[in-house]
Amino acid sequence: MFSFMKSKKTVNIVIDDYVIRMAESSGEELSTVKLIKEEPLPSGLIEYGKIVDEIQFYGFMKNIVQKWGIKHQQVRFYVPSSLVIMRPVEYPAHLKEENIKEYFMMEIGETIHLPFQNPIFDIHIFATEQDHQTEADDLENTKKQGTLFAVPEDEMIKYTEIFSDVSLKPIVADVKELGVYRYFNQMNQVDQEKSYLFFEFNLTSIHLSIFHNHQLEFLRYQQLHLETQLWNARKGENNTLTWAYAGDEEQKIGTIEDQINELERIMNFYRYSLHKGEKEVSEIFILGDYPKLDQIYNRVKNQYNITTRLLEEYSETKKEKMGAAFIPALGLALKEDK
Repeated sequence: MFSFMKSKKTVNIVIDDYVIRMAESSGEELSTVKLIKEEPLPSGLIEYGKIVDEIQFYGFMKNIVQKWGIKHQQVRFYVPSSLVIMRPVEYPAHLKEENIKEYFMMEIGETIHLPFQNPIFDIHIFATEQDHQTEADDLENTKKQGTLFAVPEDEMIKYTEIFSDVSLKPIVADVKELGVYRYFNQMNQVDQEKSYLFFEFNLTSIHLSIFHNHQLEFLRYQQLHLETQLWNARKGENNTLTWAYAGDEEQKIGTIEDQINELERIMNFYRYSLHKGEKEVSEIFILGDYPKLDQIYNRVKNQYNITTRLLEEYSETKKEKMGAAFIPALGLALKEDK
């Protein structure tokens, strides 16, 4: 996605409104991940992905860098999902790869309108059979397809400057759903004819994405009506966190039910609105840091006549699994730094 510089030994950081997680890696394979860490994030530093108290967040990160022993290391991180805009785009087929981004720099604000100024953006190009046609084809009048990802520059600068100020070296900012799929692709045999829905259920938000033929076709982030400060964390085995909700249990259950029921509307939208009934979700994969994820899995599996699975946790030894909450960080560890 959004590259800054190259890396060797890298910490892959995932920050949410309530937690920070890290997977340290020395290559682009999961076997190079030797250290994982997580710490609860004090309430009020980050809200909906935006840093709202820069001074306190700087102090928190300074302590984390010292505590985890990651000073001067290079960092990959995710752009907060609440800030990511995704747009399907077309561009002239004759453009060389090095000219595609320049083309969209001219189009943003003219034919492509975003809800913020000064975006940082990247383009994912779709590989098609057209790429292998002969030079005799009329490329001047042909369009290629891709996906534009954009985030507000001012919010990105806040993160990168604080990372730099605490002696970290930001090299790549990625989109979380791409990282999750990268992990899935590493762990599973992907059928390019199938459409996979990823349902990430976290303490205060859900992340929905649908991929087909390795391309992200649908993306949705939804904040839940479960207040961050009502989730209490304590250290469990291997210094990982366990969470307990101190709010109204019936409200929590109702919120969960609403999101699971919403899956039907999203799958119908994907099938009928995006693909005119010619394509549908083939499998659902569940992940997230919600403490009773198996309940979400069972509820979705029983409600929908679609193959549903928990996204497999990674274990190098097959004995000590890293935990579903670390899947996004492991997806970052698989990222190539281009």
